[in-house]
Amino acid sequence: CRLREGFERALFERMPKFFFGHVIKKSSTKTIKVLVHQYVFNARAQRRLKVKTKLLTHDPEERCNIGDFVKVRHTGENVSKRKAHIVDRIIRAQEQ
Repeated sequence: CRLREGFERALFERMPKFFFGHVIKKSSTKTIKVLVHQYVFNARAQRRLKVKTKLLTHDPEERCNIGDFVKVRHTGENVSKRKAHIVDRIIRAQEQ
């Protein structure tokens, strides 16, 4: 059990604390879906691969709209069952 806790802590420490992405959906109240692009190095192919990730994110003030470019912060614990990220700030708002 202690080995597993140490492994999970090591994974969390390597995990990036901030993500940047675009809002692609307003799911429900105080919840948005953010599309994040990340680069992962594949050692076997010796190449960087572009990986897309969709994160459910907590938007406490409901300021974000579809198309906004936002900075997302990992909370360290879950806000709800599937949300573990929170909007840190809006970098660029989508003009309407």
